[in-house]
Amino acid sequence: MPQADKRRATHRLTRRTYSLTSRRGPSWPMIMLGLLAAACAAAALAAAGFALVTSRENSKKADALCAPPMSEREIREQLSKARIALDHEVATRLVLQQQATDSAAEIHQMRTDLAFIKKQRDKSN
Repeated sequence: MPQADKRRATHRLTRRTYSLTSRRGPSWPMIMLGLLAAACAAAALAAAGFALVTSRENSKKADALCAPPMSEREIREQLSKARIALDHEVATRLVLQQQATDSAAEIHQMRTDLAFIKKQRDKSN
């Protein structure tokens, strides 16, 4: 009986071998579909890279803004250092102003002495 089954028409129709590849070459729409899929994948990778870079920059900015507040002791130390620096600057300015005043007075005295000496020299010649 098995030989009779092999000769049956319905049996012969189902004895085909099937493969996952087509017997024809790739068609134009399939090539375009593949190119479109490749372009979409490249665009998705580029967008993911851009998002990664942007998120890193934003997280750095957020970290800088969300720094823990300074303690009261640190604020007092900075304030005292700033006051010392300001006092030093005020003292330095006062000294420089006094030196400028003294120098101006000395220059004025030297000019009057020079004018007197020139008059004496002119009289003697």
